[in-house]
Amino acid sequence: MSEAHETETKTEITPRPTFAPAAMALGIMMLLWGITTMWIMSLGGFGVMAWALWMWINEIRQEWLEETASE
Repeated sequence: MSEAHETETKTEITPRPTFAPAAMALGIMMLLWGITTMWIMSLGGFGVMAWALWMWINEIRQEWLEETASE
């Protein structure tokens, strides 16, 4: 079987759009801003960063579970 035929038969799944990367960037910026201003801003940034990371990993896990269930 040629490579061209193999790529035609595989369907490529595009990932769903998510706001987790943007939330992660916001959390990192808040964390760094808090280092120069107030510790409470760093604490909030750490919380946003942890929440975004949890959401991002959870979405990846859900997509992986859907892929393995459909096979």
